[in-house]
Amino acid sequence: MDLPMFARRPSARIVSAMSLVGVALVAAAPVAAAEGGGATPIGQLALSARLAEWGRADRNPLALIVAAEIRRRSSVKTVERTPEQSGEASAAAVPAVEATADGLLAEAEALAPKDPTIRALADDVRGTATKGLVAGVGVSRSTLKGAGTDWYRKLRFEGSRYAEAYVELSGRGTVHVSVYDEAGNLVCRDPNPSSVAYCGWMPSKTATFDVKVENQSTLAVPYRMFTN
Repeated sequence: MDLPMFARRPSARIVSAMSLVGVALVAAAPVAAAEGGGATPIGQLALSARLAEWGRADRNPLALIVAAEIRRRSSVKTVERTPEQSGEASAAAVPAVEATADGLLAEAEALAPKDPTIRALADDVRGTATKGLVAGVGVSRSTLKGAGTDWYRKLRFEGSRYAEAYVELSGRGTVHVSVYDEAGNLVCRDPNPSSVAYCGWMPSKTATFDVKVENQSTLAVPYRMFTN
């Protein structure tokens, strides 16, 4: 996994602080291995989210800054998808808060409000020019019903190209994602679900697949689904 690059030449103080970022990257290494090495655009988004989760749990602002820098380099396009839904309609719902690079940087600064190095690193990330990694990553938004399931039927993926489906909750909760082929065979299931869930597989030919998204909470929760 490549160390994130910063736009401006950092000061000696920032260089010293950046050496500590390796701690966060080591913590994320098992995630990178499980998610295509984190090398694909969607794998990078998943890695960013998992790293942010770890950073919040560990109260580590450097991890949040690295997660923000990874996310800042991603570029997606909105696509329209309507899932088949089941579950309990509920008046109670988790408030929607989508993870963004600026939001992660604000979280990092809130963890260390008096640390000038954290502020400098966050400003360095803000100063980088945004650029898309590659074209072809689509994102759609929906809301899972309480203890509900969303099915995305007949999504087309190209043969001999690594296929990915990644779900990111926009609030607290736990989500499962599974992928089935045209014959109904399970081809992928995330073994470590949390507020994000990732599936990657290699289709032998161009074909359609069904993606199943399951809410493990009794509350409705908004989410985003990314595919390539």
